[in-house]
Amino acid sequence: MTEGLTIRPYQHGDEHRILETFNLVFRQVCGPDYVDRTLEQWQWAYQNNPAGHRISLAVADDGSIASQYAGMPMLYDTPWGAQLLIHCVDSMTHPTWRKGLRAKSLFVETCMPFWAHSRTIGDALFYGFPVDAAYRIGKRYLKYEMMGIIDYLIRDRSLEPIVAPAGIEVEKVSVVPSDIGGLYDMVRHDKQCLLRRDYRYLDWRYFQNPAREDYEVWTSRRSGRLGGLIVLKPQSGLAPDSSTIVDWLVPEADTEMADALLAKAVGRQHDEQKERLLAVFPPWSKEHQHLVARGFVETASANWMQRRLIHNICIPQVTAEFLTENWWYTLGDSDLA
Repeated sequence: MTEGLTIRPYQHGDEHRILETFNLVFRQVCGPDYVDRTLEQWQWAYQNNPAGHRISLAVADDGSIASQYAGMPMLYDTPWGAQLLIHCVDSMTHPTWRKGLRAKSLFVETCMPFWAHSRTIGDALFYGFPVDAAYRIGKRYLKYEMMGIIDYLIRDRSLEPIVAPAGIEVEKVSVVPSDIGGLYDMVRHDKQCLLRRDYRYLDWRYFQNPAREDYEVWTSRRSGRLGGLIVLKPQSGLAPDSSTIVDWLVPEADTEMADALLAKAVGRQHDEQKERLLAVFPPWSKEHQHLVARGFVETASANWMQRRLIHNICIPQVTAEFLTENWWYTLGDSDLA
């Protein structure tokens, strides 16, 4: 216990004081364009997450939240069976407690029980996309390991549209397809480390999301059989004047199915008159290679704000080398889109 503070796990009802501190901190960080996080958004991210939540708090004597270290568990399929990877998000320290070295100490003290609990219950690793200050503290005190810089694939609107192959029906859907399990199984066959994009996850991530109006989910079928799914965010992205490919579920060998969905993504980019269409896939992946072949250009995120992916591994089976070569991800695996 730090003087004047109690460090403990989240308890029911803490969300109201968490939001007070969260919105105070991020109003200062983000400026006048910041929109306060709502209780509905918090409940979706933590209480409703089908994989649960991880939250450690430093609570002041008056009940206010002095610091938070939080995570959203994500269920992955790996060579060692299903594993929980904890996406660390929403770390913060109240301005009253953010003074010199105390802020570093409090950040670390709040984090340590979080990590100890996760290791005790068998979580596989922690990962995140920290801002510069959090990365410096985390690297020094919490053994953050850099996996790599997340750069973008960007296709310019000036390029010719992608022609959709014949015989594939592309449809916008308002619910997760009931036959998504078969598609996921085909994609899982291609991947060693993959977030489980099943009905439960996709429904929570995109259709229950309070920001669901920002997303469009499109499916592709050949002779009625589900062969692909893409999630778009047509009106915004991490680069200026961009649309985003948020998520992707297509067997690697089915390039026609991929092109049908890419044609739709480019079409929506043109509909919204966005200059850029942005996506993120691991640089070693077939999807990365396919998008480059279709006119996407590897573009440094540092042109706007550099994005780094860090991790801290908890179980001996997982190695940094395995992750670098096998961890498949999209922007949908993060809170960046």
